[in-house]
Amino acid sequence: MTVTTGCGLIGESDAAQAPSPEPTPPFTSRTVADEIAGFARAAGLPDGDTSTAGLPEGDWHTCVVPWTADAPATDAADAFEAAVMRMRQHDWEIVSSHAERDVTYRTLAKRGWKLYARHRTAGGAGRAVTLTAVEDGCELPRRIRDGYEDPA
Repeated sequence: MTVTTGCGLIGESDAAQAPSPEPTPPFTSRTVADEIAGFARAAGLPDGDTSTAGLPEGDWHTCVVPWTADAPATDAADAFEAAVMRMRQHDWEIVSSHAERDVTYRTLAKRGWKLYARHRTAGGAGRAVTLTAVEDGCELPRRIRDGYEDPA
């Protein structure tokens, strides 16, 4: 005697297949830009400038996501560290971290991107915070690359 249910025979060796996991969406420059802006805003940083105007022309613009803001001096360091913490909570891994004179450097990596986070304590009323992501394999002009990468 065979007992059946709505899904098939009891005791069949062909168990119901689990649904396939959701495919991982592509991690594009738009996705990276949205993450940077969202984490910076949530950390209390002001809206950032995402422009590459005034920099050398080239295809490299498509694989770089810049973000720069001047934060009030009293809040800049804490907001910078809060932004880095939020990134780490969302799978950005710390690659390097150090301070040198008036600059704090944090380099993070996630899914084929490096994020160069900088906080400068010297300057006018505000303190510059930059969060620049560069896609792995991106061919940057030397002076641009030198400005993003950690000197250590």
